[in-house]
Amino acid sequence: MFKPHYLVWALFLSCVFHSALSPAEEMQHEDTLTSDRTLTLHDLVEKSLPNYPNSQLLNAKKLELEARQIHAKGLLPAAPSIMLRNQNDQLLSRNGESEWELGVELPIWLSGQRKAREAIANASLQNLNSHTQNIRLQLAGMVRDALWEIQLMQGLADIAKNKYDAASQLQQDIEKRVKLGDMAQKDLLVAQTETLQAESEKIYAEAEVQHAKFRYTNLTGLKVIPAEFTEAKSNKSELDAMHPALVEANDKIALSEQRSNLTKIESRDNPTVIIGTRSLRGASDTQFNNSLGITLRIPLQTESRNAPLLAAAEMQNAEQRANLSQLKQLLAAAMHEAEHNFEIGVTQLEVLTKQNSIAHQSLNVTRKAFQLGELDLSDLMRVQTQTFNADRSLKNQQIQQLWNTARFNQAVGELP
Repeated sequence: MFKPHYLVWALFLSCVFHSALSPAEEMQHEDTLTSDRTLTLHDLVEKSLPNYPNSQLLNAKKLELEARQIHAKGLLPAAPSIMLRNQNDQLLSRNGESEWELGVELPIWLSGQRKAREAIANASLQNLNSHTQNIRLQLAGMVRDALWEIQLMQGLADIAKNKYDAASQLQQDIEKRVKLGDMAQKDLLVAQTETLQAESEKIYAEAEVQHAKFRYTNLTGLKVIPAEFTEAKSNKSELDAMHPALVEANDKIALSEQRSNLTKIESRDNPTVIIGTRSLRGASDTQFNNSLGITLRIPLQTESRNAPLLAAAEMQNAEQRANLSQLKQLLAAAMHEAEHNFEIGVTQLEVLTKQNSIAHQSLNVTRKAFQLGELDLSDLMRVQTQTFNADRSLKNQQIQQLWNTARFNQAVGELP
């Protein structure tokens, strides 16, 4: 049998718990976001891009691209050298013999080397563009999740507030009936405990809203949020070759192939031409004899030099191809999962809508029966809790289904 003093202890503990939460509620900061009807999801991603850490790699890639373009368009394949040489007999025979040489060494392009470097520069530019698009897609996925997380937490906070308001109203009604002698004091204690529990849930739900807003601001660097960001589901039914992640992966393969081609062309060092002058004074001579000379130096290729370079180029090419195959599997699995979640969500939404309607009908009947004295307070509170649980489940699924649409678009590579 239920004993009234248990209710007193429950009320006491709830009051202590509530008093512990109240200061935290007063101390917690509020992350305010301004709603903007002109801000689109596309604009939001673009505005968030400078705040995204991975976008900082773009500047480094741009510098690398500029360096490759300079490398390909240079007049010479490598830096020239200046040569200075002196030979005399001052430390040995001391007959006055002296020889000076001064020249410049100019490297010569190998056959196809300039075109290969230009091809690498072009492939690097294409890879930079596709990498930028893929970063946008990655950021778009994070922005989508951040937006819908706020929406979900706010929806659950609204349900928690409604539950608290209903519990407070019920408590007020019971207080009046206790004063009139229609209900016992223990019923009021039960109602007060239920109100405090509902208030605790409301405080927690509101805190989760603030956490979601903070994560959004931390990601985007903005204090503004689109007023509308619901998306239409993409009509793509299979993995598209133009998916930004696949485009970038294919561009990486193309770049690695161009690098491999350059490695084969540069299987030996560049030939060089040395143009210089020589001043020669023989033994016992008093005048220098000046002459002009040209030297052609042609390096030879060896297996010990080329084998590691070619192997490294082939390994890089193989790794890029393996990454592409793995990426296709991951994207196909993500697309399948997103499509399945969307389909299941449609069915769940239908079931929860019917369940919610029945729960509200049951609550209306129970409230009337309680007012007529046909049911106890515990029966009303049980049905009321079930109804708000049904409201929470429905609101969660309604927002989750819109979130599922955004996640499907993300999986198939749709940029907002």
